[in-house]
Amino acid sequence: MFTSSKAFCSFSTSNITEARHFYGHLLKLDVADGMEGIITLELFGGNRVIIYPKEHHVPATHTVLNFPVANVEQAVEELTKLGIHMEIYNEPGFVTDEKGIFHGGGPKIAWFKDPAGNILSVLEEEA
Repeated sequence: MFTSSKAFCSFSTSNITEARHFYGHLLKLDVADGMEGIITLELFGGNRVIIYPKEHHVPATHTVLNFPVANVEQAVEELTKLGIHMEIYNEPGFVTDEKGIFHGGGPKIAWFKDPAGNILSVLEEEA
């Protein structure tokens, strides 16, 4: 039934104008305006993400969007220069370094939030 479906994900934001600026201007993604105030992120490879305004938005407590990158350290440096704060975690078995990078098994990964508090990540692609 879904094998030929062009699935996409979506999540909400408290302020669509801030989201458009963050994703389009800061992250340099292609942002298209949609119906009823939504925006669509047109991602590499033809993937799409829908972001919609929600009056009583509550940020997701999990990662909603992952950006694979060749080098996490470089991506973190570039995001930090843009004024984007990297999340620091210090929980048992889940500790990031001072830059916000997790080195504890699997790919290197670092998390940051969009203006609405949704969690995003950059994770290092394996060569």
